[in-house]
Amino acid sequence: MRAFILSLPAWIQPVIIIAGTIVLAYSVAIIFSLFFDVRQLESSTDLISSVYQVLGTIYAILLTFSLWGVWQNFTEAGNSVQNEAYGLLDLVHMTESSAHLKNANVRQTALDYAKCVVNEEWRTLQSRTHASLFAHEKSRSLSLQLVKEVQNIIPSDQREMAIFGQTIKTLNDWLDSRRTRILKAEGNSAKSLWPLLTTGAVLLFGFHGLFVAKSMGIWVALLFGLSLTIGLAFYLIFSLDCPFAGTLSVDAEPFEMAIVILSVQKSNETSGRLL
Repeated sequence: MRAFILSLPAWIQPVIIIAGTIVLAYSVAIIFSLFFDVRQLESSTDLISSVYQVLGTIYAILLTFSLWGVWQNFTEAGNSVQNEAYGLLDLVHMTESSAHLKNANVRQTALDYAKCVVNEEWRTLQSRTHASLFAHEKSRSLSLQLVKEVQNIIPSDQREMAIFGQTIKTLNDWLDSRRTRILKAEGNSAKSLWPLLTTGAVLLFGFHGLFVAKSMGIWVALLFGLSLTIGLAFYLIFSLDCPFAGTLSVDAEPFEMAIVILSVQKSNETSGRLL
């Protein structure tokens, strides 16, 4: 079901999730109401209200917990993208801080890596299929090439040794950010919570069907508001649980900025050589 919803256009996904929740609410509420006599329900209104209130409170806590969990993962995914792109720029800056440390291949490899992530790997992350092994392997090969280029640098004095040590630390942090981005792209951290969320919603909708309102319009309106709110929460959880897909996805802006900066630096260096 998750793969099917993700395969749909972004604007259809909220419609499917929210509309499905509303249809589920009315179906469950009507079915529950058929099992009881109206007079019995009217005489037990206080008891039903008490239980309904407890269920609503517990379910609100469950929704809050779920939203907080997926939001944390979503935030970590966004931070990993920023740290990876900024780490790439830091590596280039550190290796060019001294004439002896400077390695022209580091800048070019970093630029190629950023372009590969934006132009090829990002589509794989958005599709959530990981079918494009070529894009993933190309990015991996470029990352290994960058590691090799940095490790091949030989410092000549104490100052450059200190800079090189910091460069190696930055390199390790960059690799950790890259691994985190790829790991967080899997999403689906709320997989184990969906059965609880669905069961809780069904119980809440069912108890709403046990209420007897003087006006059917009021009963319908209250259930619509409840189901709409829960549907919106479902969509938010579902979207945040797919960090690189959908309308709320993390974008590649940090890498695009890195490409611009590295390209400008390369252009300036080329112009300087011509002059």
